[in-house]
Amino acid sequence: MSKLPFVPTVCLASRNAAPLKNVQRVQTELATLRATRNALQKQLGAMGISVARVNKGSIVTTLTITAPISGTVSSVTSQIGSNVDASTPIAEIVNNSQLHLDLFVYEKDLPSLRPNQTIHFTLTNNPGKEYDAQIYSIGTAFANESKTIPIHAIVKGDKTGLIEGMNITALISIGTAVLPAVPNDAIVTYQGQDYIFIVKDAEGEKGDSTKTESGFRFQRVKVVKGVTDVGYTEITLLENLPQNTKIISKGAFFAMAKMTNIGEEE
Repeated sequence: MSKLPFVPTVCLASRNAAPLKNVQRVQTELATLRATRNALQKQLGAMGISVARVNKGSIVTTLTITAPISGTVSSVTSQIGSNVDASTPIAEIVNNSQLHLDLFVYEKDLPSLRPNQTIHFTLTNNPGKEYDAQIYSIGTAFANESKTIPIHAIVKGDKTGLIEGMNITALISIGTAVLPAVPNDAIVTYQGQDYIFIVKDAEGEKGDSTKTESGFRFQRVKVVKGVTDVGYTEITLLENLPQNTKIISKGAFFAMAKMTNIGEEE
């Protein structure tokens, strides 16, 4: 890294003490060495080695490798003592802070999609926990021969439990509407008809009702199911109900079983 004693040679050449061609040769060699030195300094800097310390004679025997991203090491592909170069991967790092979804939609659904739409999704093996994402890119060509268009969405909010490559079930919000809805567990199907159960007073009429040990009487009401989303299902009532009617949110199946077992049905 030190400089060559070139200045005295130039002085002697000016007094015809050395052939001019020798000076030109030395000038060329010096320029080449300077270029090599600069390249080596940049290489050392890229490896995290202090050039100033090397110039002082400090020899580095170990290198600290800085990862290009933060995250978790998912696999190590190199071994202690093996030779590696700049093109050899030594480990794989996963950063789940920038997870995104790759979804595929059919051509008929494409007009309903646009950037910034919200996606609600659940893991196939854990449908009880819901996550949110937002569309940021919509494909402009079909994916292979599947006749589906890829869309990409960035995951928002909580990412706990998400790992690259997981299968998901996604629902894309294409609009908003205020509709009567009940929890999915509040609806039970019996003989092809959907029902919900409402709470009646203990002295209510029988017919389509059943009485519990606690004294409450539950009455079943016919409904028509609509769209299901995030654990709730839209319903259309086939008869009017008073305001503030209490609906059984869980256990409708057991209420129906009790009713049919004791013969209290239509």
